[in-house]
Amino acid sequence: MNADVDRVVAHLAPDQGPGMSEGARQLMREIMEGDPAPLARPTARRGALGRWPKLAVIGVLAATAVGVSWVGPSGLGLGPAPVAALDIKQEDGYYVITVKDLYADPDRYAAQLEAVGLDVSIRVEPVTAAFEGQVFPTSGERYVTEFKSIEAPGTCDKTGGCPVGLKIPIDFEGSADVRLGRPAQPGEKYRSITSWDARGEPMHCAPYMNKPVSEVRELLRQRGISIEEFTVSDPNDEKVTGDHEMKDSVPDSYLVHGGTLTEPGKAMVDVWTAPMKEEYVKNVAEANGCPVS
Repeated sequence: MNADVDRVVAHLAPDQGPGMSEGARQLMREIMEGDPAPLARPTARRGALGRWPKLAVIGVLAATAVGVSWVGPSGLGLGPAPVAALDIKQEDGYYVITVKDLYADPDRYAAQLEAVGLDVSIRVEPVTAAFEGQVFPTSGERYVTEFKSIEAPGTCDKTGGCPVGLKIPIDFEGSADVRLGRPAQPGEKYRSITSWDARGEPMHCAPYMNKPVSEVRELLRQRGISIEEFTVSDPNDEKVTGDHEMKDSVPDSYLVHGGTLTEPGKAMVDVWTAPMKEEYVKNVAEANGCPVS
């Protein structure tokens, strides 16, 4: 897995943005220890500029991943399942693929792809709002250069882009395993996470930085989100791996410097007793395309 990721990342040079918080790092370790291997883009910040841990290479993949559009599930007891889980068309030397059933068994995707001569597996997994519709490579180094995304026209407000289709060359002879992001159902843990203020996420441009827990809790409540856990860590610590502690509760006077959604309606919040440096706050706002307060 690491070797494949390193080869893919070698082709890419995205803007890395702020670092990753201890809470997000721990959550990502839990995710990556699961089975099957998760897709992920952990970008919840630790605050220090330019500090990227090893796990952040997964975030690089997510930021540059190509995507595929879909129509919602049609086989959850609401009527007969569609004959095809994928819509596959030929156009200008490519197979153009659209997912029609997000909840189909992966074997149904595989059967259709195999029928057109593609050795490609697709697994659909729950992701946060910023990555709904994204396809992430988990193996196959030729994927990045030979697969193409089709972006929706107009303005896009999501971190991972707004793809409406996935294009694979008709003469593609390699193999690839990919993960496709779909909306999570209530109570379902995300398999891909990003900072809660990334484009497309519920706290995007919300005024939460260096605000007390009591104020941020209300901002979250207005968005239908409750706090599940706190990560107590110093956002101004220059070490890549700083000291941190996970807690179920903290004083309302603690200051918030980041957060991550763990499942629909629940968040893990990064807090500390002192404010994040103003230069870091400014950097985060600019990276997210938000006004600098």
